[in-house]
Amino acid sequence: MAASANTTPWARWFWPALVLTLAADLATKSLVFAMAEHDLPAWMEQHYNTGVAWSLLAGHPRLVALLTAGLIPLLAWVWWSGYRRLGAWENLAFGLILGGALGNGWDRGMALLVGSYPGVRDFIHVDFNHVGIPYVFPTFNVADSGITVGFILLLIRACAPAPKPASTAS
Repeated sequence: MAASANTTPWARWFWPALVLTLAADLATKSLVFAMAEHDLPAWMEQHYNTGVAWSLLAGHPRLVALLTAGLIPLLAWVWWSGYRRLGAWENLAFGLILGGALGNGWDRGMALLVGSYPGVRDFIHVDFNHVGIPYVFPTFNVADSGITVGFILLLIRACAPAPKPASTAS
């Protein structure tokens, strides 16, 4: 017996976001890191991050990998047990977050288990100096973007006023 299209509305938002984020992350990392550094455009830079955001814990790649290995199932459980039932935006957000976490988790696993490369492959380089702002943003990747956008969506949804109940006309 075929399942009704309405039995899993979360799947329409969660799975495409997760799969597209993960696939785009791994594909772009592979493409960029297959290129010679001198062939990259100015906004790209091949960088390996052994830490987390802003290279925090960079000296402890095993700890970061262990934290990542624990955080991914925890995030999946939080999404499944609560947020999955809330709506399209929450499922889209968690798809982006988990897709990004899996992409960076893949890099961490490959770094530690196989030794393919020394850390998470980052390549998007944003330098504000050319517009007069003396700041270079830490290099990041598509996975980091997915995590950030997903988190921002969750914050927006958390701050948005709850929908008003429909008025009952007498």
